[in-house]
Amino acid sequence: MDLRLAHGLNEDEINKYAKIITTKYVSIAEYKANVNEKMSSFNHKHLPYEFIIPFNLMPLLIYEDALYIGEVGYCYPVNPNTNHGIDFDLNSSVISIVVDMNYLDELKKELNHEGKYFYTKFLVSKELLMTLSIFRVTQDINLMEDIVKILITDGLKENIDTRKPANFYFTNMKKSILYMLDNYENPDLTIKDIASKSDYAYTYFTKAFKRYMNDTPVNHLNRIRLSKAKELMKNPDLSLNEIVIKSGFKTQSNFTEVFKRIVGMKPKEYRKKYIGDYKNEN
Repeated sequence: MDLRLAHGLNEDEINKYAKIITTKYVSIAEYKANVNEKMSSFNHKHLPYEFIIPFNLMPLLIYEDALYIGEVGYCYPVNPNTNHGIDFDLNSSVISIVVDMNYLDELKKELNHEGKYFYTKFLVSKELLMTLSIFRVTQDINLMEDIVKILITDGLKENIDTRKPANFYFTNMKKSILYMLDNYENPDLTIKDIASKSDYAYTYFTKAFKRYMNDTPVNHLNRIRLSKAKELMKNPDLSLNEIVIKSGFKTQSNFTEVFKRIVGMKPKEYRKKYIGDYKNEN
C-alpha cells in the first residue's frame, strides 16, 4: 500500500494536509486546524503502523469499536489492520506518522522490542517534540528514522489499553461527552448538568459512564481541561493563572492538584520536562 494513502480515505482528503513528506518507509503528514476546510470524519484500516499526535484536543477518536478523546501531550498508536478514524469532522491540529509494517518491525527487533504491542496512548517526550520540530522546519528525511525509533522506545513501555468498546450506552454517552467538549471552559459546569444531556438519572449516569468510558465523569472532564491546559502551555506568554482560567478550572490550587494527580507531576515540572522552549507552529 502507498504509505501516503494511509493518511486519509481519498486523495481529496489527503490534500487537506498542510505538509506531507513520504519516503520508502515513512510518511509524515501535518494537518492544521481550519474552520473553513475541516477533515471529514472517516473510519478505515491499513497495513502500515500509524501514530497520531494531536496539538489540540481531538474529540472522539475511533479504534476498533471504542470511542475516546485524543488528549494533547499524548501519541495514539494504531497497529496494522486495525479499524480507526475520527467520529466527526476534524478541526484540530495534528500530525500523522505512517510507517511501513516490516520496516518498523525490523526496528523493533533492533531496539529489543520484538513482539511487543502498542496500546492506547503514551506521553510524547520532549525528545520527540524537539525532533519533530526540527523536521518540520528542515524537512530533513534523515530524521525520519530517528522519529520512528523514538516512537518505538516511548510507545513500547508497559501500559494498559483503556479503550472501551461501544455498547448500548453509546448514544447517551456520546451526547454527554460532546456536551463536555463544548462547555469545559465553564468553571461552574457540573456533572449533573452533563448527566441531564444523557437522558439518564444522575446516579445511573455516573455508573453507565464508568462502564462505557472506563473512567468517571469528573476525571474525564478534568482530562479534557488538562488537555486544553497542555496546549496553552506551549505559549510562553501565558501565565499559569491565565492557563487555569482558559482551561476551565476555578482556582490555581485546584488545577495544580488535579494536574499532579492525573499527569503525575506539577504543571511547572511538566512544562519544563515536556515542552521547554518548544512551540507549536500554527
